[in-house]
Amino acid sequence: MGRFMRRWVLSSALVETLLFSGCLLGWNSLSPILTDVGVLSQDCHSDLERSEVRSNESSAGAKHTGSVEAASSVAELILGSRSNKPQDSCTSQEQSLTLGFTVGTFFIWGAFLPLQLLLGYVHIRSLRQIGGALVSVSCLMLVYCLVKPQTLSLFLPFALIAQGLGGSCVLFSSLMLPHILEDVGPLFSSLVIASFSASATVFTIIKVIYFSGIPIVPIILGYGAMSCAMVLNSTLFWRLSPPGEKEDTMYSVSLRLNCYEALNKKKPQEDEWCQKSLKLKFQNSLRDRERILSFRRTLSFKRPDAPAPSPLLGSLVSPTFLLHLLSDSTLLTWIYFYVSSVNAHLQSQEEGRWSQSDVYSSVFGALQMLGLFAAPLISILLHNHRIRKRPRNTAQTAARNSYKHACSMKRLSAVYALRSLLVIGFGISCLIPSLQLQVVSFILHVAIRASMFLVSSTLYLSVFPGQHFGALLGINTFISSILSLVQYPIFLLLMGPLRGDPFWIHVTFLALSLAAVALQPLLMVTYNQRHRRPLSRPIHLRKVTPPTTTEA
Repeated sequence: MGRFMRRWVLSSALVETLLFSGCLLGWNSLSPILTDVGVLSQDCHSDLERSEVRSNESSAGAKHTGSVEAASSVAELILGSRSNKPQDSCTSQEQSLTLGFTVGTFFIWGAFLPLQLLLGYVHIRSLRQIGGALVSVSCLMLVYCLVKPQTLSLFLPFALIAQGLGGSCVLFSSLMLPHILEDVGPLFSSLVIASFSASATVFTIIKVIYFSGIPIVPIILGYGAMSCAMVLNSTLFWRLSPPGEKEDTMYSVSLRLNCYEALNKKKPQEDEWCQKSLKLKFQNSLRDRERILSFRRTLSFKRPDAPAPSPLLGSLVSPTFLLHLLSDSTLLTWIYFYVSSVNAHLQSQEEGRWSQSDVYSSVFGALQMLGLFAAPLISILLHNHRIRKRPRNTAQTAARNSYKHACSMKRLSAVYALRSLLVIGFGISCLIPSLQLQVVSFILHVAIRASMFLVSSTLYLSVFPGQHFGALLGINTFISSILSLVQYPIFLLLMGPLRGDPFWIHVTFLALSLAAVALQPLLMVTYNQRHRRPLSRPIHLRKVTPPTTTEA
């Protein structure tokens, strides 16, 4: 692949990840649009009361007027002539929308493990095309919901599921590019995670365009057309080969020894010398002289003392992995619940303060762009420990590996300490019911979300065997996504018995998160002390005087 095509694939992957991977995380911007249109509002008593008032105030030709109003509502939705103030939401509508958001965000992270299993049978370009096709289908189903919200609202959960699956395929295929292309550093993966964290801003831009007077249906159709362009781009330019199928690695190394041919022309002394040198060179490594002396053979060199691979079950049941899984699941559930609770708090504001709540909703959506800076900074902090000197022997290689491992553990512990401070600040700011202070909470929430994937990947690379990395990361994301579904019953508890007050829920999440996040560095330090390999010390030669013998 040429240099220009390589740069185009990498840059387009970042842009497409920013546009399509995690748009559902901007739920606080999409939910007001769906509420304004009236999606999933069949059980709202306020809508029935408004319809009864309209029917009582109508004239004798009520049927004709109702049909005209129904047609005009669809025309107003398509043409954009509508009121600038959203409709009043009800509890059942908020619960239904939150359920759709919960299921959609589950597929963003939960599809990582199936995609890892599918990658052995499907090319990475096919995954990219499937992701773009799913985003296009989700846009079409969302348009159906917006045109006729009273009858086609059931398409919304399927649209959100397709959006989550498509975003997961886009994110996963972008993260797999460093394994396909050569010389792609860890900074690219952090930029992909940063684009994923900032992709929620897309729905904020859609919301601003919508409330400026432009109809929603052409906006969603234009967004779907952009996803079709992503499919076309991956079809034309993503002609990538897996590492095992590259042209420069499809050659076998053949070793041809013509010792027997040369033996007939040499003297007996040279014949004996040739046999001795051949024995010294190959006996200890291959232990098969007849195979070496064949005319043409392809030889495979294998270390006889290679250690047996450690079982995956040992890594899965280790306290470090289980505690980190609990920490990630708690933080992910808390983050999703926080987005839903903030959105419900903004929609429950008084009518006179609607403009203020709308401004805060737009500010929260714009703050998602901070993920573009949080993830690369954390990646630089985690990976800025390279040794430039190349080792010359085995002792220097062991010392270098031990030093790299110690540096990695120290930096990872520092990141965990910083993460604990972020969790404490986020939890304390969530306990204060103030919109001004929730801006700080939202900034901390973006930083925590941007650091989750990077901290997990660095932890698994530093602590566990390298062959377990993919399985541990996939299982972590899958189980965390399953446990994050608990945020919907918690949201029902918030809207029901707690009457919209999330104080005790945030207190519980803060206690669980601190207990998991604070114990993680202690476990890593304990693990490092148990598995630390002492470095070889220099040998100091000194003259030893023999003991003097005393004569009797």
